[in-house]
Amino acid sequence: MRTRVKRLTAVAGGLVLTAGALTVGTATTASAATCKGGAVAKTFNMGQDEAEHRFGPYTTTSRCNDINLRITTWGNANPLMVRVCFHPSSGGTSCNSWKEFTRANALNEWRVIATDVRDGTSYSVSMDYASNTFKGDLAH
Repeated sequence: MRTRVKRLTAVAGGLVLTAGALTVGTATTASAATCKGGAVAKTFNMGQDEAEHRFGPYTTTSRCNDINLRITTWGNANPLMVRVCFHPSSGGTSCNSWKEFTRANALNEWRVIATDVRDGTSYSVSMDYASNTFKGDLAH
């Protein structure tokens, strides 16, 4: 009888572990929608001129503390200069410094373009020294 009790305990323990694994799998799926998992695909069409172009406005969410950009289709530029311009509710615009993107350091790689940004902040992405169309993912 003791052998059966031990086997039942082992089976019961296995069921608990299986149920726990299902819970962990569900939590992992739910957490995949955080920050970069919730990124939005964007097309940045700058035409044929090499002037600064702004895209947006966008609004930050609670998913990320930073604004992240990943270029997935490279246009016709090397380098591509990128910065974030913030649009406070009080008016005006304040931009951070330019970040240099090259095909070698940015294609299909996540890059942080602004850090420690509050939820609900209005901003635009500014690009310069490029022409043509870039595509990418924006996580904010």
